[in-house]
Amino acid sequence: MNEEFELQKRIASADPGRDAPVLDHTVVTGASLGKPQRQFGFRGLRLGVGVGGFSLAVTAVALAVTLPAVMTPPALFTVADASGGGQKLSSSAEGTSDMAESSVYWPSWISYEYNAGPGVTDATGNGQVFQGKLVGDPLDILKKMSILFGVTGEPVRDEWSDDSYPSYSITEENAYLSIYWSGTGSWSFSNWSDYRYDCAADAAEASNDELQSCEPQPTPELIPSASELKIEAVSLLERAGLDFQEDSITIYRDDWGAYASLPYLTNSVESGLQTYLNWGMDGQLTYFSSHSIELVPRGSFDTVSAIDAVSRISEGRWYGNPPERFYRSIEGQMAADSRTASSEPVEAGISDEIQPEPYLEDGTAPATEPGAVSIDDPYIQDPNQNYEPEIIQLTVERAEATMLSVWDSLGNYWLVPGYVLFNDQGWFDSVISLEEGVIELPEPMVMLPMDVNQKGPAVSEMID
Repeated sequence: MNEEFELQKRIASADPGRDAPVLDHTVVTGASLGKPQRQFGFRGLRLGVGVGGFSLAVTAVALAVTLPAVMTPPALFTVADASGGGQKLSSSAEGTSDMAESSVYWPSWISYEYNAGPGVTDATGNGQVFQGKLVGDPLDILKKMSILFGVTGEPVRDEWSDDSYPSYSITEENAYLSIYWSGTGSWSFSNWSDYRYDCAADAAEASNDELQSCEPQPTPELIPSASELKIEAVSLLERAGLDFQEDSITIYRDDWGAYASLPYLTNSVESGLQTYLNWGMDGQLTYFSSHSIELVPRGSFDTVSAIDAVSRISEGRWYGNPPERFYRSIEGQMAADSRTASSEPVEAGISDEIQPEPYLEDGTAPATEPGAVSIDDPYIQDPNQNYEPEIIQLTVERAEATMLSVWDSLGNYWLVPGYVLFNDQGWFDSVISLEEGVIELPEPMVMLPMDVNQKGPAVSEMID
């Protein structure tokens, strides 16, 4: 035991740094900022290790403070401004012609206030974002379509085409093929025929002053049945090389023609776009249009709840276009409501027709009372009238999650998660559900009320 103790004592005595003073932390920090010594002995090694550890700790803290700001990802894209761009206005600014050109003014308007009903939940979620990417070569696509539809000729660049939005076409008599190589790469075929007309009077018997009344003569017997049209549509879609689901084809037919519509698919994903076919009164194909894009995944992102989406409606900047099936459901409901209303008996002596007001000999409408102002132009205001907005309360009764089509400021197509919010008035709003910051929104457009006490419009302040 004594020999082991003596050995430890001798090792400790051999340490050249045993008598080194304990340094204050400020001295250590200052040493790290000074020039390194030329000689690097054992004592320098000990000091260097201590300073290096402290520097690493300081660097780690600095990174922890600055990392979130540096690593914040940029917005995927900037949503296109449907209003043509907004401009911030100060409440102290004067109403000028420049402001009138960049803002919207109306003497009176309706303002909707949205409320979430019990059927709207606060559950958040997550959804994929897709960007549309053009696929193929526009000239090759036109040549393929010319073979499919039997149109001869070579593709030419349209005179209105430019490098940002190039377009090409093939024309042969009434047949026309076109493609726009931007956005969704939309292409179309059209072939309009001269239909037979049924005239009320023979041209030889009509006097010079008599105008012939001619209307197209329907030929429903020439229009294939709905089942036959679907078979023809499937054949055309397959020959065009389009991805589709047969049960998604909607056929509409009447005595004047028929059309078919179906979702445009890419990688078996419903893009939000549509493919259309149309047949004329003679049963011949007159129109076919589709697109040339694929959807590229750009990541999965958190989404807000349906309740939060309701509060976005009034902003007017979160709008996205839902699939066509939502519009068809509303149209079907409106048609059903119309049939129900038309079947109800109408009380005798009551009419919804508006009776015209009597006019004076000079063609002007008389004032109904002394000092009254007759307003024919909506921008001319009666100073005796109150032009406060009419407030209408709407309740969103239910929400359905779906993908919405959105265009960015550069003309590119995107597919993003969103909600279709159905209200108690029988229509809906479609709102993007991505969290703040994933995409960049345009400036909001402000509706400015007219001020009857000044010549120019009143100016209100735009709030972000």
